[in-house]
Amino acid sequence: MRALLFLVALSLAATAAGTLRPLSMKEVSLMLRSGYSSESVLHEITERRVLDPLHPAIRKSLADAGASPQLLTALESGQYRVDDATAAAAREAAAAASASQEQQAEKIYRSATATIKAQRAQTTAAARIPAGTPLLTALAGKLVLSRDGIITPVDPATEENKKLIAFYFSAHWCPPCRKFTPELVEYYHRVAPQHPEFELIFVSHDRSRFNWETYMHDDKMPWPAIDYDQLGNFNDLKQLGGPGIPSLVVMDAAGHVLASSYHGDGYLGPQNTLEALDKIFAQGVSAPVAQAGK
Repeated sequence: MRALLFLVALSLAATAAGTLRPLSMKEVSLMLRSGYSSESVLHEITERRVLDPLHPAIRKSLADAGASPQLLTALESGQYRVDDATAAAAREAAAAASASQEQQAEKIYRSATATIKAQRAQTTAAARIPAGTPLLTALAGKLVLSRDGIITPVDPATEENKKLIAFYFSAHWCPPCRKFTPELVEYYHRVAPQHPEFELIFVSHDRSRFNWETYMHDDKMPWPAIDYDQLGNFNDLKQLGGPGIPSLVVMDAAGHVLASSYHGDGYLGPQNTLEALDKIFAQGVSAPVAQAGK
């Protein structure tokens, strides 16, 4: 494939002015490194000639690229080299063609970039949870539990009366996450039975479904998780967790943030959020405290 692409590039450059352009030694080297045989290169320079003399450093470079003794001897002889005036004209024409190609490439790049941005904007808009949509309504049918390594869907009916939701942003590959998760498991087992209005949901930053499942199983996560295959539909939610993990964000059922591991760009950590969550429990869900760190 590389050799084919290189051949196309050389052909376009050679025919840009309606004639075969002489080859530079750099192009000869690239042809060899792209897979052309010495015989093919020799045939090419016989047809097109070369621009440069064969200096010792260039000779070594060509030899390293696989040039045969016959090809090197032919280039050393100088019989295929064009005169200085032709070489200068060819270099000038090549520079003009290169500038034109760069301008065209820039136009293509800008057009492609604009298209990609538009597509991303459409994808983000489609994934965004509409304003006013209850969080658990948006998540209905997308939550799962891990029990003894088996992934099972969560019955949406069991989540209907939840008024306080903590989202845990974490990953198996993250050492601070692996250190904090057992603390969170203990906390959940302690407070969840006392507060049936509370739920905790795992939002994975894992890089594969296997690591996602392994993390939930090994750390015995007792709470629901957004199904790994659905995470792409909740990019806005993942961004809410902040730039680093582990992160813990507490929200009410309408999606208002009550506590976070971040205060602006400052990272306070998930333990700080648990302290704020304890205050929320003490005051009641209907009277949310200020976000952690404020």
